[in-house]
Amino acid sequence: MVHKHTVLAAGWLTCAVGAVFAMSGDARSAPQVREVSVRADQYAFAPSRIDVQKDEIVKVTFTAVDIPHSFTIDGYRISKRAAAGQTVTFEFRADRTGPFPFYCNLTKDDRCKQMHGELSVK
Repeated sequence: MVHKHTVLAAGWLTCAVGAVFAMSGDARSAPQVREVSVRADQYAFAPSRIDVQKDEIVKVTFTAVDIPHSFTIDGYRISKRAAAGQTVTFEFRADRTGPFPFYCNLTKDDRCKQMHGELSVK
């Protein structure tokens, strides 16, 4: 009878240890969140360059300070608009490497067409 209890206890211990390792593996593989604040003001983005690592979740807080602006990254199919003084927050996974230009796609003012920046995913 002692033998059955020993085997049963060893089985439960093995399951518990396996569960702990499985949970710690999930915690390590969770994607990192990179928070970035981008301001559009006086026909320029600040910052004009954003560096992130592949597979990071990028949380962007975009603010149009002076007039309506947009934040567009064609390579990630992102286009967000903000009214003057408005802040928009959004997330995406940086799942592809490379340089990805971003720009303001509003066409009412030709100066908006000069607003450019770059997202670099390594």
